[in-house]
Amino acid sequence: MATRIIITPAERRSVGVILRDLGARTTPALVLLAVTLAIFWKIALTSQFTWLNSPDLTEQVLPFFQEEAAQWQRGQFPIWDPHHWGGQSLLGQDQPGVLFPLNWLLTTAPLWHGHISLQFANWYFVLIHYLATLFCYRLARDLGLSSFASICAGASFGLSGYMGNTDWPQMLNAAMWAPLVLLFSIRALNGRRPIWNMALAGSVAGFSFYGGHHQIPIYTLLCTAFLLAFYVVFRAMRLLWAALLGATCLVFTVLIGAPQLLPSYEYWSRALRWVSAAQPVGFHDKVPYVVFDLYSLYPVSILGLVVPAPFPGVTPFVGITILSFALLAVIANWRARMVGPFAALGIFGVLFSLGKYSIFHGILYNLVPLLNKSRNASHAMFIADLALAVLAGFGIDCFLNERERIARSLRRMARVLLAGGALLLLVQLARGIFEGDKMFERPAFAQLAWSAILLACLLLLWELGRIPLRGAVIGVLGLILFDIGMVTTINYPHREQGWRYVDKLSAFSDLADYLRAQPGNFRVYRNGDDIGFNFGDWYGFDEYGGMGAGLTENMSLMNGAASSFGLMGVSYYLGKSPKYSDPEPLFRGQAGVNVYRVPGAFARAWPVHVIERIHDPSERWPHAAVPLDQLVDKTFVLGNAPRLDRCGGRDTVRVTKIGATELEIDADMACLGMVVASNNFFPGWRVEVDGAPQKLYEAYSFLQGVVVPSGQHKIRYHYVPTILFEGLALAAVGLAGLAFLHLRERRP
Repeated sequence: MATRIIITPAERRSVGVILRDLGARTTPALVLLAVTLAIFWKIALTSQFTWLNSPDLTEQVLPFFQEEAAQWQRGQFPIWDPHHWGGQSLLGQDQPGVLFPLNWLLTTAPLWHGHISLQFANWYFVLIHYLATLFCYRLARDLGLSSFASICAGASFGLSGYMGNTDWPQMLNAAMWAPLVLLFSIRALNGRRPIWNMALAGSVAGFSFYGGHHQIPIYTLLCTAFLLAFYVVFRAMRLLWAALLGATCLVFTVLIGAPQLLPSYEYWSRALRWVSAAQPVGFHDKVPYVVFDLYSLYPVSILGLVVPAPFPGVTPFVGITILSFALLAVIANWRARMVGPFAALGIFGVLFSLGKYSIFHGILYNLVPLLNKSRNASHAMFIADLALAVLAGFGIDCFLNERERIARSLRRMARVLLAGGALLLLVQLARGIFEGDKMFERPAFAQLAWSAILLACLLLLWELGRIPLRGAVIGVLGLILFDIGMVTTINYPHREQGWRYVDKLSAFSDLADYLRAQPGNFRVYRNGDDIGFNFGDWYGFDEYGGMGAGLTENMSLMNGAASSFGLMGVSYYLGKSPKYSDPEPLFRGQAGVNVYRVPGAFARAWPVHVIERIHDPSERWPHAAVPLDQLVDKTFVLGNAPRLDRCGGRDTVRVTKIGATELEIDADMACLGMVVASNNFFPGWRVEVDGAPQKLYEAYSFLQGVVVPSGQHKIRYHYVPTILFEGLALAAVGLAGLAFLHLRERRP
């Protein structure tokens, strides 16, 4: 007999309370999801548009993701890229974001004909913005704003301005965390478990380095430093206490960010970075200030906050509605505790983003460590966008809840908006009268005019009591979305308009098919003008070349040496006309790019019995820039050189396995010699001979070599990034520290 379950009336009421509470908690998230999908409908709900149609994204970012996806599909964690410049650290370059969980969703998703699915890439991009809206919503709620005002703030930050109009995922993946860093920082500044919350702020900032770029996390930490200074100057916070809070934030930033920060330091301390200066810079070099001439926000671009038109550099557009409510907060709600700090933070973000046009940026460039490595000053506009979003939330709450008190301010603002909108429309009309169809050439000003007029009407109707609260709420959110929709996604190209850069990724598949049919282990070299994207990463070929965040100095030094092509095993050249190759092509591609044979390519591993010692790095180039026949049996190393034997016998060296992070070789040596593998020499690579660890030498100043005795031996090169494990250990210390602080500060 079945047991009958009886629910009492009290239990029913309890269940109802739980369901209502759950609904109240999930409704804002669902509203923000609906708003995000509405703004990004072109890529979220159709496959007709793309956000990827730009050089950086298709030539570098997508191939990086493709390499990560290919390694995930083989069951490997993608930490090393064997297809790029003889091997480069995926982890150390930052931009691939291999530690960022959101990237795992994209790179582990099913592939489309062997490549990253553009539809999955679209959803990944939408998810980034959705999370940004949620995090800003959480910040606004923590500041005491209503749920509706917080939704508006979240939509503004996540869908407009820098977040809404920047395409680089490595930047967005870091910027989305800024609201949470400020949330915990402000809790600490306001005395809510200060050490614990500042540790959380630093932890989130450290985690944001996983996203793929150092620049935005540094700017976010700068926001926390600015707020600390604000509280010292205007809120009478003790300087020593502020210093302690700042130190706590930095310590936990380093600890939690260590799994990314340590590999980044290892890579960049050995790499060069091209920053649009006359010469590449190393880790210990400042980015020359002349570079900021290119990457500062033009003063006129500040108009881009409200004018829905393209401006040089970043697009700061938030719309006239958000800006008006932010101003309303400053004018009519200044007494709110957090309006002043966010108003000051917004001004700071604008002044800093001006770069060379502002002395403040130059001073900080010279005084703040690592800030001189962030060349895009204009990207600091995301600080202003975030501040405006929060201020607008304060303004919206004031607008909805204090109508009588701010009636005069509402009338004045409405008059200004009406006058400004009417003037813009009159100018457009006058242009139509005197210049005919030219009045349609700049719709941005007409859009701004209508937005201003509609907002003015809403303010007046609400002030006069002619619309109910629900109508005002719908009107505010509708105008915010109307503004955002003027700019965000507006330039995404339709499939029928042609995806200039995306289409190039599949234009050379016939070359890839031909190369896959060729025997042996080889590398290719492409003409960058003929094939602009990272061909090796996209199609899975080892390439001597490629676009990346930087390039290890040893490989950069050898680039251009007469012997480098042969030493790297470059067997094929891809280009429209021959170069470094035979004059006649082996294969003619449909897109006009051909495959040519490059003579003299070495095998992927070979023996040498003569080794020379060089005493200074400057000697590397003269020793390498010689004909290949002089390097067949001779190498050189910097520092102490091992003893090798010369003999008349013949060595046999055969590569038996090549993987992303390993290379296996069978060697039959006539006498003591060195086996050189044409992989980039980099910390973390290990070598074993017959299972016993051996010393790895930097042969030819950029390749891997190991001394092997006479006889038959098995050699295994493999990559073990101990720096990553050290970073994970520090992150574990950081998590333990968080647990300790949590328990300690919970005590009465």
